[in-house]
Amino acid sequence: MAGAYSWKLAIPLFLIVLLAQIRSSRYAIFAWSILVGCGIYSLHLATLQQSFLAQIAQDRGQVVLHAKVTSDIKSTGHKVRGSNLHQPQNSFLVRATKVQWRGQESSLRLPVRVLSKFNSTIGVGDEILLSGHLILTKEKRVAATIIADEAPEALHSAGKLSKLLSDIREEFRKKASRINSDAGSLIPGMILGDTTLQSQSFATQMRRSGLSHLTAVSGANFAIVSALVFWISRLIFKRLIIQLLITSGFLVIFLLLVRPSPSVLRAGVMAAVILLARATGNRRNAASALAAAITALLLLDPFQSQDPGFVLSVLATGGLIFLAPEISSRLEKWLPGWLAEILAVSLAATVLCTPYILFLSGEISALSVLFNVLVAPSVAPITIMGFLSVILLPITWLSNLLLTLAASLAKWIALVASFSLATPTLRINPIFFLSVILIGLLLYKAKRNLLFLALALIVLINLSPRLSFPGSGWQIAQCDVGQGDALAISLGHGAGLLFDVGPDPTLIDRCLKTLKINKLPLIVLSHDHADHTFGLAGAMRNRSVGEIWSNGGALPPETLNSIIRVVKLGDSAKIGDTDLEVLWPKPYSSSSAQYQNLPGDGSAENNRSLVIKVIHNGVSILVTGDIEPEAQSEIAAQGALSAVDILKVAHHGSRFQDQGFLRITQPKVALISVGRGNSYGHPDVSLINSLLEMGSVVRRTDLHGPIAVGWRFDSGLKRYIFTIREMRKEWWRVQWR
Repeated sequence: MAGAYSWKLAIPLFLIVLLAQIRSSRYAIFAWSILVGCGIYSLHLATLQQSFLAQIAQDRGQVVLHAKVTSDIKSTGHKVRGSNLHQPQNSFLVRATKVQWRGQESSLRLPVRVLSKFNSTIGVGDEILLSGHLILTKEKRVAATIIADEAPEALHSAGKLSKLLSDIREEFRKKASRINSDAGSLIPGMILGDTTLQSQSFATQMRRSGLSHLTAVSGANFAIVSALVFWISRLIFKRLIIQLLITSGFLVIFLLLVRPSPSVLRAGVMAAVILLARATGNRRNAASALAAAITALLLLDPFQSQDPGFVLSVLATGGLIFLAPEISSRLEKWLPGWLAEILAVSLAATVLCTPYILFLSGEISALSVLFNVLVAPSVAPITIMGFLSVILLPITWLSNLLLTLAASLAKWIALVASFSLATPTLRINPIFFLSVILIGLLLYKAKRNLLFLALALIVLINLSPRLSFPGSGWQIAQCDVGQGDALAISLGHGAGLLFDVGPDPTLIDRCLKTLKINKLPLIVLSHDHADHTFGLAGAMRNRSVGEIWSNGGALPPETLNSIIRVVKLGDSAKIGDTDLEVLWPKPYSSSSAQYQNLPGDGSAENNRSLVIKVIHNGVSILVTGDIEPEAQSEIAAQGALSAVDILKVAHHGSRFQDQGFLRITQPKVALISVGRGNSYGHPDVSLINSLLEMGSVVRRTDLHGPIAVGWRFDSGLKRYIFTIREMRKEWWRVQWR
């Protein structure tokens, strides 16, 4: 925590010192702008964090809120918290105007996130009454989150215009849902900013393919609609001012239809900037308008500065203003003008957005530029036909026809996005990527030989396999799956053993792809808790799977067609040259009832976790699931336990550990799989100190990210030498230990 505050203090101090040294007025204005922006952001953040609602939330206070709905209701989907799988909830934003707490009523005006398991028909603009308890949240743009105890009570409905617009959105969403495909879910997002129909898997495909900017309405979509209206108005009116007024009017209507949320306002403003650039043909005016738009939007909502959508929108708009005309003029030498312009728009947006997407997610398809070029011709027709389908909803047959035509083109985008699963993915650490860019800029600024820069990049690219994670000699890897567990052992030639799969299919799939594992002769599910089993679909995705071992508890539905083997104490197996021995649990009938009502998180099931000793290439590995002191002490008492080389520490490093168990195992390397900033206090400081005192090398995924361990036998020392490679989160992508 102290480190976070020191950074917050260091940045403005650095800017102040920089201002004192700057003599150029141009750079001084730039530095002052950053300093003022940081000040405004900090002021808004402090106002929310120190608000009356935030103070109530510290004690999880029970309140009644009078509020106005400011966003559509969206389902959160299934969430894994700790060992539990929580059912989907409805989530939406409100602006609280009154709060009743401990018999007193106070007036205020603060944004609040609502989570409710109750279905409701409320819409944007409705005034409602909410009852529930407030909790603190990491979401910076709200003062607190309220967990509703009952369905919200509608006090006053929104105005007729708001109701009409909501009905139009709902009707269009229903029409699109009948298409029953990814294409059907894409169109409401592109036209109305409504992404509720889009599945998580489709969103992942769009992100990996570099097409994520198409999943929701953007400045480009607004610009296309504006261009259509502007073109029609030019056919009717000769004066530019009338053309601009008519186009602006339609832009406002479209803005209200899509909903004037910060992201939509941003898209509308960016569209206006593009429209100005096209109407005047003056890029300098457009650049000034873009700068003014950015300033106004950040003053309206400073938290947009941390919104990736805001940055992508600015970059895409900048590309359309500064790069698209140049690219179009060059392409026109070989292509028709209309085709050159369409491709130029896509290329310009892709060139500027791709580095930022890579910086954010750490991965993007190596063919993202090609994907954007392939779908570029379909974006404008989808937008135009979708917009007309919304406008012509009263004429059912015509609206349906336009929507069907738009969907046929949207299927092409969905098809292209699906190719990303089978194409090479470029992965890189954001800080490493940023460092390369900065070094390149410094070299360029210093007017060094560009040939030297090219040679440096070639050397860097050739060295990257040697510096990349997990390295060629890895034997065991602790995946970073957040607050969950997943450990892989390499069998060579793309095969591996997997012990637990974490809570998130995407995270475990990403880890296994990084490890280049495409065959899993064995998956071990240690026990029936969501943070160990819910990622199974991702582990099995595009991989051949042999057996799945279980302790006899409930299994995820993905195991339906798999070979299931329930194992217990005394069972063993040999896979290749790797030996596995089950040390726990005892048969189900004798090891369940005695562990009820013990301290800890789900102790009865935790203490039934499979505990497996693995001998792999001469090294002993103990995988412990979530066993707690009671099971640990029984395992130690059986006499089969001995010192091990590598220990997967039980229960994410919980404080519930048996010291006798640790003294027997005496691990040389201790791996802890744990989520950063979790609310359980994992890992326990005293546990880590105990391991360090034993001489163990301790690594934890919340600080070090994924961890890979390799080893070699030193014939002189007559022992194994371990090498640990980390994909760290703090600074450099890979570090050796």
